[in-house]
Amino acid sequence: MKRWLLGAALALAACTSREQASSMATTGPSVYAVTATLHDEHAVPMGLDVYRGHPVIVSMFYGSCPVACPLIISHVQEVEARLSPAARADFRVLLVSFDAERDTPEALAAIARAHHVDLARWTFATGSDDDVRQVAAVLGVSYRKLPNGTFAHDSVITLLARDGRPVARDDDPVADVAPLAAAAEAMR
Repeated sequence: MKRWLLGAALALAACTSREQASSMATTGPSVYAVTATLHDEHAVPMGLDVYRGHPVIVSMFYGSCPVACPLIISHVQEVEARLSPAARADFRVLLVSFDAERDTPEALAAIARAHHVDLARWTFATGSDDDVRQVAAVLGVSYRKLPNGTFAHDSVITLLARDGRPVARDDDPVADVAPLAAAAEAMR
């Protein structure tokens, strides 16, 4: 495992307590060191650092997920709704699919429309299996494709500081969003 990847994984492991989310100092290396190439809902190539300079929530999902992934999106929308107008204007969201086969740019755009998100501040993306696995590793997300085409996966939501360093992490998409919202608001 590359040194920066190991460091990022250790930093994220330290961010597991929701009680610590709103008071946690920025720690660990920037996840923006990952050189993965992703493609957004418009098929535009981009890096994991597409929102460098903004507070960012980043999570992983797959579009045909029946339960957990819609909850992840709703959870992030709840965080966003709790932000002051100034903090919301600066806030960004990056959702990376690990199902590139089905989550084409057209499918990602349809997911964005279905959830009524602001595509000026939200991006749905995917990439090659190797690139997506790099993103998953640095975020501490485990997933695997099952024989029936669904995925077993973690539901990790990570808040990144403007420089890509993890600030808070939540692995329960039905938990209280207040700690994540407070941490995002504090970065205003």
